[in-house]
Amino acid sequence: MKALGHMDRIQIHQDVMMLLLSLYESKGKSFYYDDLFQRDSHAFEKKTMEQNLIALAHLLNLDMTDARIRLFAKKPMSPRTKDEHLLANLKQALNQLHKHPEHFELLVNEVGNLIKLLAKNNDPITFQTYDKEEEGMLKIKKASKKDDLEKLMALFEKHVKGKKYELTQLITNFYVDFINMNILSKSQELVALILLYALIAKDFSVFKYVSFFKYFNKEYEGWKSGVITASYYWSSGYAQTDMLSRILLQILISAYEEVDGMAHEYVFEKELNKSNNIENSILKLDEIFSKEDLRKRHPNVSDATIDRTLKRLKDEDKIRPLGKGRSSKWQRIVSGNRKFGVEQLSLFND
Repeated sequence: MKALGHMDRIQIHQDVMMLLLSLYESKGKSFYYDDLFQRDSHAFEKKTMEQNLIALAHLLNLDMTDARIRLFAKKPMSPRTKDEHLLANLKQALNQLHKHPEHFELLVNEVGNLIKLLAKNNDPITFQTYDKEEEGMLKIKKASKKDDLEKLMALFEKHVKGKKYELTQLITNFYVDFINMNILSKSQELVALILLYALIAKDFSVFKYVSFFKYFNKEYEGWKSGVITASYYWSSGYAQTDMLSRILLQILISAYEEVDGMAHEYVFEKELNKSNNIENSILKLDEIFSKEDLRKRHPNVSDATIDRTLKRLKDEDKIRPLGKGRSSKWQRIVSGNRKFGVEQLSLFND
């Protein structure tokens, strides 16, 4: 707990503060994204899950072909090797996490369940033990690093509830402590990474729509350097976690930028489809129609979308206004029940 236990050592520089402001401004759009993507949320989550598994397989240098990795990511497969079993176990772990990331709780039992799952049909992963002197007695007993982990988690939760320190800073320092406390017999970095992801996904819902590990892979070399830097002074209580915090912030900001771009495209396609639907309705209406006729046929479409569609069709000489004002009518110039701008040609006209 050398990092989390000395959070007062951290000074947030102005450029990091600007990154944090940008991050939390983007985070504020989460409800908008959830509402916008609600209809296709399952498709987004499926794609994100696949990208996460592919990125993890490459990150771990699993001895699998790209084609085999993609098959594992896309559908249920029967593992044949240790690496394939590990990827299958990771898929199960991430699937469970993706169901309700906001419900994740940082508990020792959760870590215990995670290491059991990762070790399924593979080498066992256990909590380390060490010799501990009992106070007032010349006696040494075996202690489990599980107890140390429980204290670390309790400190993390205390800091989160205290709201004195920024969340991504706390998550980064928890990660550094976990890595350096040698809690597990093996797979320490992998478990730390999954816990990092779980803590991020719990509070930053952006990773329902884009892959965390895709971005993490891009920053992995810098991340490794950051871990070395943070670990160098860790034992003295002065872990230099600034580099890791910056990388994590950049991953989050890049993810939100991608989702924002997706949202713009999604809205554009949605509006385009609405406009096409209105256009098709005009073909089926009487030759003379009103804006109110369109409202009745499309009650969930905004007036702005109807107005834009009417203006576009007017500019294309497909309809023309009859009068002005709210009660004005419109006249369809082209024939109904066919696509605009398409003329039926006959080779046998006189």
